[in-house]
Amino acid sequence: MSSTNSISVVDLNVANPLAEQNLSSLAKNLNLDVESDEIDKIYKAASSSPDSIIESQGNSVSNNTANNSSPQPANNSNIASNQTLTGQGPDLIAQFTKIKLPDTVEFGDQGQVKIKITNQGNTTATGPINLELWSSTDNNIDKNDVLLANQTKNINLKPFQSITLTINYDNNTSAIAPGAYNLIARVDSQNQVAELEENNNTVSRLVSAPNTDVVIDWNATALNAIQAEGEAGRGIPPTVGSRLLALVSTAVYDTVNAFKHNYTAYAVDVNAPKGASLQAAAVGAAYRVLTQLIPQQTTLFNQQLVKSLAEITDLPVAETAGTLFGYSVADQILALRANDGSNNNAPYVPPTGDYVWQPDAPDFIALSPNWGQVTPWAIPSEEAFAPNGLDGTPTHNPTLYAENIEEVRKIGGRFNTDITTLTRTPDQTQVAHFWSYDRADTFRPYGQLNQIAEEVAVREGTSLAENARLFASLNVALADAAIVAWAAKYKYTQPRPDDVIAGGIAANDGIDATVADPNWKPLLDTPPFPDYISGHSTFAGAFAGVLKNFFGDNYEFSVVSQELPGIVRNYNSFSDLATEDAISRVYGGVHVRESTITDALPTGLNIGNYVAENLFQPVA
Repeated sequence: MSSTNSISVVDLNVANPLAEQNLSSLAKNLNLDVESDEIDKIYKAASSSPDSIIESQGNSVSNNTANNSSPQPANNSNIASNQTLTGQGPDLIAQFTKIKLPDTVEFGDQGQVKIKITNQGNTTATGPINLELWSSTDNNIDKNDVLLANQTKNINLKPFQSITLTINYDNNTSAIAPGAYNLIARVDSQNQVAELEENNNTVSRLVSAPNTDVVIDWNATALNAIQAEGEAGRGIPPTVGSRLLALVSTAVYDTVNAFKHNYTAYAVDVNAPKGASLQAAAVGAAYRVLTQLIPQQTTLFNQQLVKSLAEITDLPVAETAGTLFGYSVADQILALRANDGSNNNAPYVPPTGDYVWQPDAPDFIALSPNWGQVTPWAIPSEEAFAPNGLDGTPTHNPTLYAENIEEVRKIGGRFNTDITTLTRTPDQTQVAHFWSYDRADTFRPYGQLNQIAEEVAVREGTSLAENARLFASLNVALADAAIVAWAAKYKYTQPRPDDVIAGGIAANDGIDATVADPNWKPLLDTPPFPDYISGHSTFAGAFAGVLKNFFGDNYEFSVVSQELPGIVRNYNSFSDLATEDAISRVYGGVHVRESTITDALPTGLNIGNYVAENLFQPVA
């Protein structure tokens, strides 16, 4: 969209300086439906310092850098009196006293933490204890988190004595996005010391990598929420998730752009209130969209809101005004997309025919069958960017069809069978898993590309305005890529490889070059939607189109994966990355080549190029 189609609101660029008592009037002028309690909450967060916020969360942090490895009397102002404990015994708690994050987002860069362990029980704690340091998208340790380091220490702590330990760790960025993640310390994880309370041995600290900003921080917060929804059994699919990130990113972009108008607006072309905080405005825009669309994660968003506003150094009234302004822009973006077709839940009725994808029993799920009808974000129409059309079918081009299926049968299977001997290499197996992100409890495929973009932005030191533009471009391109890909999926309804190889189609297609194998299974689980075209591959092309327009294609960088913690893959260009991401779906046995490299990748690339070259452009 262009600024000529922007929604207009009251011009708030007035001469009167903002004052605390005028915040309610400002909210009214912004047409915001917010209670005074909401304004008070924002103002309180804006008035806080980072240290005070941390202490209020129970993670006491000071500037003390000493490493006291011998027992010390504890400052017990925040520790329960032993008179309130029931029974006799020790009780160990941990507190961060210093955190030195790695200087870069590079895998293996070194960081250091100092952790104070206090015995708040009423008897001496004696024996060996294990201290662990984890990185996580939330404040709970689970299978998706990464153990950064651990050490064992023999202790002899009397009641209210403490000991401070130093942990050096190598950066493992696999599980997290740099903008927002938790460091978690856990003491006595193996319960070697019998304690009065065994459920208070963990402490977490919400952090951001050096050189991030509020745009990157809130992009990461959105990814964390997406993963949290998956962990809670409410997974956000590629269609809905790409739309969510586009809503967040365009709201943040138009909010940031309202301060200096360096670029063309996306939809909301207004002036920011005079004296409002730019950073807080970006925070408010992201917070408003996320709390409206994923209210179940409001606690997570509130934690990041408090952290973000506490770290901004503008006056509290300016931060509150900025946050409210971000709310107002977000509300208009949400209103703009309220009737975009994303709520069309009409049931899927498969067409008839022998070569037609069918939902699998017992649930018969067809994911997002109407998504191709969603209003595009940037491209003129879905049809204008549709793929070339499916060629490799049994009736239209049986030779190409057989080549596609036989390739997947030989390299995309989970194991050898009596009929099929796999030829997939170990590196191809790694590639398939590295780019999978089909599990709901990950950042998902679109989120993985955002995670990578965050790391690139941090390495490049891009400004807040540049980051707002980058992530708006990327996520609008990804959202339109989803629309185009899902339109093709349900237009052509091509069966998945396992439908053909093991499901009976190859056995009955009358083509000698295809081999039926009823025991064949794909390496990866098959998602519940048709084959042509691949969403992963279309996303990959859109990512490459945007990123190479921002940073050039000849760009050397490394990438990590939530699917394979500790594995790092290196690339010489964004195009190389996109090609590998696309072909990974063939190695995984869930797509044929025509649906990935041949048609989906260039489709996504065209969308990414269009967005990068036509939207969010510098104003001459």
